[in-house]
Amino acid sequence: MRQDPRRVLEIILDELAQAFHLSPEAVDRCRQKLAELARPRWPVLFLATGDEPPSEATIEAFRALTALGIDASLLPSHSFGQVWSRRVLRAQLGRLSILGDPPADAIHQLPDHFPLLCILTLSANTVVKTVLGLRDAVPPRVLRAFLERGRPVVAVGRPPQRLAIDQGAPMFWGLPLAVRQWLAEGYRTLEQWGVEFVEAEHLVAAVRRYLFIVPPQSATGSTGILPVIPQSAMGSAGILPATLTGPEAGDQKARVFITTDDVRAARARGEREIRVPPNATVTDEAREFAHRWGILLLG
Repeated sequence: MRQDPRRVLEIILDELAQAFHLSPEAVDRCRQKLAELARPRWPVLFLATGDEPPSEATIEAFRALTALGIDASLLPSHSFGQVWSRRVLRAQLGRLSILGDPPADAIHQLPDHFPLLCILTLSANTVVKTVLGLRDAVPPRVLRAFLERGRPVVAVGRPPQRLAIDQGAPMFWGLPLAVRQWLAEGYRTLEQWGVEFVEAEHLVAAVRRYLFIVPPQSATGSTGILPVIPQSAMGSAGILPATLTGPEAGDQKARVFITTDDVRAARARGEREIRVPPNATVTDEAREFAHRWGILLLG
């Protein structure tokens, strides 16, 4: 018989209260601590480059993401760390782990530990080095590691097709027109490689879409544009549920795989059950997470 995890925690609390004669205040503190420990968390690697601070909208979005249960690890570039100390970052961003410069072998392992890379500030220098394949700095090496492994990358910034290359644009620093055009092409190249550029106000929705599989409200979404999930975010990233379609499927219906991502999405929506179609296969890990979170698999 499946037990609701919350009910299990209450039983543990009752046993502790009776065994140690805990006061009601102590029980409440234990309840809060147990709830914090039992809450699942999703690791996300955040990258900050350049010497410009995150905008107020970006900071607000970051705090909203950590409130959702995201374990945030921030990797600041050397130039960013020179201007914004750890104390200032923690005061501005709140709860997060700040990483030092990882060695070369550790950079290649980062995509194994973080299912998503989120760039809070992206400097023109990082864009140029990433596109040209220069590996003399940590940020371009991290960015290329995620792209080469097919992991999704979200960057805060204006979509490349909306970049204004006029001389007054802050990101172009008054550069000559030819250089501004070449740099704008670098942003477009990153987008073609799979980086999704979103404005700060849409950062939370983009991260939720990758981690929790939150579908748009309608075919056109709230902005009138269907959110596009890059092809590189599928398959090896293990973010989207896999299906079999096309000629290899024959006359049978497309076979659907219910994965842990579907279970997480249902939990994020507050649902207590998942309907499993006849043509669906539930992975063992998905069953384990559903049992852990008290979500019924019906079908």
